[in-house]
Amino acid sequence: MTEKTQVITLTTDFGCKDSFVGIMKGVILSIQPNVKIVDITHEVERHNIEEALYTLTYSYAYFPAGTIHVVVVDPGVGSGRRPLLVQGEQYLFLAPDNGVLSFLYDEENKCTVRVIESDHYFRKPVSQTFHGRDIFAPVAAWLGKGIKPENVGPVISDYSRLNIPQLLISDQCIRGEILYVDRFGNLITNIQKRHLDSVAGEKGEIAVECKGVTVRGLYASYADNTTGLPGIIINSFDLLEIFCYKGSVQETTGLQRGDRIQVCLGKK
Repeated sequence: MTEKTQVITLTTDFGCKDSFVGIMKGVILSIQPNVKIVDITHEVERHNIEEALYTLTYSYAYFPAGTIHVVVVDPGVGSGRRPLLVQGEQYLFLAPDNGVLSFLYDEENKCTVRVIESDHYFRKPVSQTFHGRDIFAPVAAWLGKGIKPENVGPVISDYSRLNIPQLLISDQCIRGEILYVDRFGNLITNIQKRHLDSVAGEKGEIAVECKGVTVRGLYASYADNTTGLPGIIINSFDLLEIFCYKGSVQETTGLQRGDRIQVCLGKK
């Protein structure tokens, strides 16, 4: 019987110019050569914990059960912040204790959070500036090699959480936020299709308002919008997205990640 290949994913803000990502892979493979390493992205905006959280939230569940997800967006590296191992029902996550795994604490059932203290799994000496190489990569590799999560450290409950904006929903209005701007300049919000369906119904007309900009028109595909103006679409993650076909809504409107939006229902 063929042994299942262990998968380890990497999500960082390291970019691809420097050798950081390659070094992390080298450390992993030196400990556990029979592993498959997948890059989710290394283009998270520098030090942007919220963007890393969004990226992982809508990526991790597409991987096989048992995958180890490593997230290194770590502006607090070398300080007192702790390295964490989070065990969900199907996946393991390694990340700094800076709130980047906040979605897990709310959405994953039976989530166990451990602080990584067993330094015999670390690469020595441990640098003050590169815990991706010296802590997260080797611990991920040892987990891939078969050590138990309980071997890395004790369970904690005082882990950091980001203050994730909550939706405000009324009969004719949903207030949310722009979560992310992708490389096409599309504005992705935290409003899900189910939120719209619950208040708008199948035939409800909607308009999105933000900082004096109003966007109308709900389209089934990007190419359906031939107006040259921004439009609204439900994207592949079932999130409301503002787009401009073959253009950048961000450049056109000046709207940014973190801007609060209002979706008005029943407006034409």
